[in-house]
Amino acid sequence: METESKGKQPFLIADSSGLISLTSHTDRNYPYALRAARRLEETQATILVPYDVYAETINMVGKKQGHAQAHEVGQFLSKTAPFLVIDSSPSAREKALSRLLTLSASVSYTDAVVMAVADEFQTEKIFGFDEAFANCGYENIPRWSEAEAA
Repeated sequence: METESKGKQPFLIADSSGLISLTSHTDRNYPYALRAARRLEETQATILVPYDVYAETINMVGKKQGHAQAHEVGQFLSKTAPFLVIDSSPSAREKALSRLLTLSASVSYTDAVVMAVADEFQTEKIFGFDEAFANCGYENIPRWSEAEAA
């Protein structure tokens, strides 16, 4: 049943780069993230937020903008469609750990989790701006090249 539900709805996997851009009006990629999120909401796509990404996002927002803003972002991500915070599976975490051996040193474990969860949900679409995803064969939503051109 779980696999059946995965195939019926379009999924994207969130990365903290996309989430931080979306939740920070001063981020240079904010307009691109906001436009993409609005389009995704119209298509009824679900943006899966692996808990690893959720924690990283909350930590980064807390350090840069304070705990009140981190709390607000956490509430937004956990209670607002099209976002759905999920636990990564043990197999996705193991795959991410193994994948670190083949990735550039600039790619984090959390990025590897994003890719492993994308594989698990059979999607190549990642809501984020890290060039590493495109370099590994995933599609950045919004497109990384569009944001870089601005």
